[in-house]
Amino acid sequence: MSTVVSRTGEATDARPAVLALVFGLFFASGFSALVYQTAWQRMLGLFGGADTVAASLVVGAFLLGLGLGSLWASVFADRIGRRTAYVLFGLVEIGIGLFGAVSSWIFYDVLFGRFVGLAQSPAIVFAAAFAGLLWPTILMGLSLPLLSRAIVRDIATSSRTIGWLYAVNTFGAALGTFAAGWWLIGTFGYEPVIWMAAAINVAVGVGALLVAMGQTEAGDGAATGAAAHRLRDTPAPVWRWCVLVFVSGFLIISLQIVWYRLLGTMMQSSAYSFSLVLGLFLVGDAVGLVWGGALARRLPDPRRFFLWMQGATILYSILVIWAVWLAFGADAVSGQFVDRFVVVADWRPLLMIVSLTALVVLPGSLLIGMSFPLVQQAIQTDANLVGQRVGLIQLANIGGNSLGGIVTGLVLIHLFGTDGTIRLLLLAGLGFMVLLWATSIADRRTGNAVLMAGLVALLVVFPAGDAFWSRLHGARAQERAIVGEDRTGVVVLRHDGAGNGRVFIGGHAQSCIPFCTVHGFLGMIGPLAHPAPTDVLVIGVGSGGTPFGAGVRPETWTVLAIELVSPVYDVLRRYLAEEAGKPGRSAEARAGIGRMFSDPRFNLVVGDGRHLLYTDDRKWDVIEADAILPQTAHSGALYSIEYYEQLRSKLKPGGIAVQWAPTERSIATFLQVFPYVTMVHPAIIGSDAPIEITREKLLAAVDRPDVVEYVRSAGMDVADLRSWFDTKRPEVWRPGDPRRGIDVNADLFPKDEYYLNNAQIFPR
Repeated sequence: MSTVVSRTGEATDARPAVLALVFGLFFASGFSALVYQTAWQRMLGLFGGADTVAASLVVGAFLLGLGLGSLWASVFADRIGRRTAYVLFGLVEIGIGLFGAVSSWIFYDVLFGRFVGLAQSPAIVFAAAFAGLLWPTILMGLSLPLLSRAIVRDIATSSRTIGWLYAVNTFGAALGTFAAGWWLIGTFGYEPVIWMAAAINVAVGVGALLVAMGQTEAGDGAATGAAAHRLRDTPAPVWRWCVLVFVSGFLIISLQIVWYRLLGTMMQSSAYSFSLVLGLFLVGDAVGLVWGGALARRLPDPRRFFLWMQGATILYSILVIWAVWLAFGADAVSGQFVDRFVVVADWRPLLMIVSLTALVVLPGSLLIGMSFPLVQQAIQTDANLVGQRVGLIQLANIGGNSLGGIVTGLVLIHLFGTDGTIRLLLLAGLGFMVLLWATSIADRRTGNAVLMAGLVALLVVFPAGDAFWSRLHGARAQERAIVGEDRTGVVVLRHDGAGNGRVFIGGHAQSCIPFCTVHGFLGMIGPLAHPAPTDVLVIGVGSGGTPFGAGVRPETWTVLAIELVSPVYDVLRRYLAEEAGKPGRSAEARAGIGRMFSDPRFNLVVGDGRHLLYTDDRKWDVIEADAILPQTAHSGALYSIEYYEQLRSKLKPGGIAVQWAPTERSIATFLQVFPYVTMVHPAIIGSDAPIEITREKLLAAVDRPDVVEYVRSAGMDVADLRSWFDTKRPEVWRPGDPRRGIDVNADLFPKDEYYLNNAQIFPR
């Protein structure tokens, strides 16, 4: 065993093989952490709801646990010897793995399966998520300070060592994000992938314990004076760095939210878009950590460079978003994105979207990644306080991340939209540059002045909300665009001013104005088939065609329509106001939309439709779901066998469920739940009782004068609607009849949502 003597005079183990093994273990730890995060967010989303509020609260709870772990580590990490640090790291990883092994049962079977009825307020959702995640996230937060304590030998090279350590963990996290989001989950489902991650954690823990067996506590330099470790004795410069890192952490999460809102919309909210944006961010972050570690020792003033990087990161990130917006004016560019799925198996469009995402995300994340080793270079002045200071900086960064995610996702985007949030980020970048300019005469140079001028120029020229989103949705000069945006999503109504328009939600066309025939058909077929549909629930509103159709029978007392993306209602109201007084199709379109808002039978609410089924005790004569496209992120919750079972349990005796049937797998899933099923494609209808649906009965119903008048009042083509009932032959299944296939969607294996891994067959 060879040894060296550090600047502190301590003998240290210098075997490269040991360090290589430790770095490999931390790489694997990062891999499993992002697999967990992907899966746990999905399961907790089922409990709290799929809306943005619940998602932000879950992420906030996750980050808060990491922060508490970092805080705890900052208190005790330097009181222990290096061998003990390895042992504790090993036990931490084993503890994470043990929790991971039972996490599906905790989050899905217990929290969602038994206590979902409690999730009726944001406070309860946050408290439940925080309590459930507390154990594993605290342990995750301990990992970096413990390993930093274990491997840092020479304080002069500590920034590079810690930077490399964090980098390999981040590279592992990036690989975990790509592997989980693009292959593992879509191939095996959530539960087996979680068990795989748990096995990795246990293996990492065993490996760390084996490393510890080759270490010795003797002469390891562990501090013995408790006073040296009290946080109140931490020097003021360290606390100032914590403040800067906190603000930086806030801003980078804000940038991530903007990136995901932009790129996720351009990718039509695909299930793969989140992992692409996050994975590329982590790659850039990891490269920046390595680069920053190599650069840190050559910088005489890390603070000056840190401040400059914040301004440069924001300038580049917003500049490239502005350039993407400008490029969207060309038909050749917008035609590649608008109203079509970009993430497909063909390598050419896939390469295009990966390249665009890399252009937007990588440079900014690389600059941010450089910050961490620079900060370590500035604050690491004592080998006996390495763990504490790593923990403090990690706590500051995570705290900024957590607050940034909640404030930006729930407040800034909601109040100011994406364009307003971007302007606030530009102001923050300008603030960093002003601080740099004000505190150092040496930084009043041409390069920094140009950077400041660039930030100011972008503040002036960056487009406002309607102009920003309408261009990104392919609106042309002859079209009008009405844009609505809040924390729940982006809605754009493109129309020609003559009464014809299309509504885009999440980047792809969901419905049309006047109401599309298919949506009227889906809305009407359930109430027309039911003998007395007094209470109807409709999941999904779009432009309103399905809920309007659901009110076709005068004996219907209540049509409760629930929409996840709340700006839908604001956009429709603005359309009514802007088109008021115009004749022709515009007047007919307004009549249908206006009736939904004025008729007391209609109750239009915002929320997660599936969550409503679990938290509301009411039962219904008809439940209809004009659901989002099955390729959309989180769509699996509305096509799973468990969801259909919940539909069945919420029907009154003789009640019927109507579902859009976009794929053979969604049909097979529906058939596994309902004993009586009739399909009049694209509608599939299920019940516990025989369904009296025949072509003749449906035609007689749709030909009734009151139905004809109702349809015409909304500008729908009566003849076209009648042809939907006339040309389709109902396909019927009764108890005991052979069912179509056994390949189904499940909550924990949403195959249609992960369509690249699972072939989607569309019924004719």
